[in-house]
Amino acid sequence: IQMVDRGEKLFCIPLAEMGNPFSMVAKLAFLPPLPSYTADWQEIVWLCTRRGQKIPACFIECSGAKFTVLFSHANAEDLGLVYEHLKTLSEVLQVNVLGYEYTGYGQSTGTPSEADCYADIAAAFSWLMTEKNLLPVEVILFGRSIGSGPTVELASRAEVGGIILQSAFTSCIRVAYDVKHTAFDAFCNIKKLPKVRCPVLIIHGTRDDVVSLQHGKELFKLCRRPHRPFWVKGAQHNDIETSYFQEYCQRLQDFVWSLDPKWQLKPGTVFAL
Repeated sequence: IQMVDRGEKLFCIPLAEMGNPFSMVAKLAFLPPLPSYTADWQEIVWLCTRRGQKIPACFIECSGAKFTVLFSHANAEDLGLVYEHLKTLSEVLQVNVLGYEYTGYGQSTGTPSEADCYADIAAAFSWLMTEKNLLPVEVILFGRSIGSGPTVELASRAEVGGIILQSAFTSCIRVAYDVKHTAFDAFCNIKKLPKVRCPVLIIHGTRDDVVSLQHGKELFKLCRRPHRPFWVKGAQHNDIETSYFQEYCQRLQDFVWSLDPKWQLKPGTVFAL
């Protein structure tokens, strides 16, 4: 039995029922769908990670862009499923966008793991530095749901321009169990976010029944440079971009354009799509 402190009570998790606890966390975390694209999709470039995996990425260029968004997608989706959303972000925010695949997702090699996710985003970030000659401060990290894990990890180590966390969790195990301390976990955003020095925008639906709003509020309290959060009234885990599109775009613009005081376009301008 694994016993963890939960205020005045002990929360007991029978390890015999869960098997390897780290394996259980991985099973909770990773749900790769069947690939929505083929390996010869013309939009992808191939990256090699430090853990020896090959992952595809898509770069969407915007003429005159001052920032590049490095996008980490959510669970149960891959690059093919989010590609149109990446193009929308590029047009609405007037930024370049690089989306990348996780190991074991889409047409990537290997099996997904927390360590591989960190290696995946590091490979994508390195590609922007070497192939696009960007500075770290010209990159905005954007993580949705499980994508918040690699996003916060990288931001805690690199001086990027800013980060956006949408439907993010405090840690993987805390989504499944209401615990304060545990001997095993994954994607511990709650421990890493206080190390992030750049501006942070947190977006979360008030009716999210996958990752509760409390996760977003706890993360907001930990930000060293918090931007005005966007608590999306009535939104659930997967409908913010679709059901609340207009306000979603405006709040993203407000954050991204606030990062550069010389930005010529005024916050609140929404491009017709």
